[in-house]
Amino acid sequence: MQSEFVDVVDKNDKVLKTIQRKDEKDSDILRVTNIFILNKKGEILLQLRSKKCLRYPLYWDSAGGHVTSGEDWTDSAKRELYEEVGIKTDLIFLGKHYIKLPDGRKHIDAFFKGTYEGQTKIDPNEVERVQFFSLEEIRKMISRGKVHPECVFGLKKYFL
Repeated sequence: MQSEFVDVVDKNDKVLKTIQRKDEKDSDILRVTNIFILNKKGEILLQLRSKKCLRYPLYWDSAGGHVTSGEDWTDSAKRELYEEVGIKTDLIFLGKHYIKLPDGRKHIDAFFKGTYEGQTKIDPNEVERVQFFSLEEIRKMISRGKVHPECVFGLKKYFL
């Protein structure tokens, strides 16, 4: 299995170097996308991370992932959305933020939103299941502490 290449950036999102993802260190700042999909009722699609995930297994999360070196933010978001949950839809850029995770890793996170009403097709290596939740249900989930920290940041910044 080939390792993907990712860019290490500074807090201003300036590329410092390119590394293989398997060689990342907690001190490296990497680029990540997070995509929130809404339905006609205003509910947000969250995915339960696979129990196979190294970090935050069985936490609720938005679709998204690491941006491959040289990849456009929007292209990365669309790729991750399709790979993880089988959705193709137009995306709106919400904003980009530096985030330090509780486990010590650091990311520049780009947040996107889109709408979708169709079927999903999950990647079982990354996702256990997906479900749309109301904002009130999401608030309760956050208070119980089983929502990925980057997802919590984006939800609070843009929806709650």
